[in-house]
Amino acid sequence: MTETDYYWIVLCKNHGFHRRQNLFSPHKIALGETDAYACPPYLGGHFKVKCDDCGEEYSYKPQDVLRFEIAPPESFIAHPLFSDLPLSQEKRPA
Repeated sequence: MTETDYYWIVLCKNHGFHRRQNLFSPHKIALGETDAYACPPYLGGHFKVKCDDCGEEYSYKPQDVLRFEIAPPESFIAHPLFSDLPLSQEKRPA
């Protein structure tokens, strides 16, 4: 069984690129680790995110941020707006 964790995510807006890979599931960009109960962080307005897959950068609104349960991304680095959150600072056990 694969271990999963909760992450704050946005859905990549480069739909044309990602549809070729998976027609039925938009690409999720992990922003920061969270848990099943935390409130969304206050972001104060639009912010930019670069996709870890297609490399494109898009602007997102705070309401675009979703909580999603996914397997921990390889070599995950939290987005700067999410790096100060308590769970993003914890070291994952080896």
